[in-house]
Formats: sequence, structure tokens, C-alpha cells
Amino acid sequence: MRRRPAVFLVLSLLALAAAAGCSKPEPPAPGPAVPAAPPGAQASEPAAAPAAGATAAEIAQGKVSFGRKCGVCHDIDRAAGDRRETREGWAAIVKDMQNKKAGWISDAEAAKILEYLVAEHGKD
Repeated sequence: MRRRPAVFLVLSLLALAAAAGCSKPEPPAPGPAVPAAPPGAQASEPAAAPAAGATAAEIAQGKVSFGRKCGVCHDIDRAAGDRRETREGWAAIVKDMQNKKAGWISDAEAAKILEYLVAEHGKD
């Protein structure tokens, strides 16, 4: 009979640790400087990407950012799976995720994540 409280305590602590994983802030990764938003851009606008498309290196950076930021709560199969979205569709989804916890995904990270999603899971 003494085991039940101990098992309950261990399971409760595991559940608490799992729930806290989504709220753990991560220090910014060192990398190249990202240019500031263009004049007149507002924070409420969906993340924009270069008109010419992203390079392979930028897409790879987006995949890493996805893993570090989005992957804390879900993996790419849960987030995208067979889903295909337009750039605007992915931009709206990334912005929604960005708004879930202020400061967790920066605008620069959101732009990288958007490039990755559009390149790998975008509508042709």
C-alpha cells in the first residue's frame, strides 16, 4: 500500500516536467546578423520572406529553428505531415504560434521557419 503514493508522486512529477518543457526559454543561437524589418513593417504582420526565394542554407537554418522552437511541443509530422499550405497560409500559422508565447519565436526565427515550411511543405 505504500507504493501507491510514491508511484502517484513520480507520475505527477513526470507530468509536470513534460508540461514545463514547452515553456522553457532557450538562449539565442549564435549566427549571422539578421537585417531589421523594413520601415513601416508592423509586428502584427505575418512573417515575410525574400521574394526571390530562400537558399538551401536558409532553408536548413529554418529547419534547425523549427526543431529548436516548434519541436519543443510538436515534431514536423504533427505540425505538417502531408499538409501543404501556401506561403500566406504558413505565414498565418507561424504567426499564430509566435503569438502563443510572447518572445519565444522572434521575427527573424519566424521568417526562417516560414522559408523552411514553404520550401518543404508548401503548395507548388
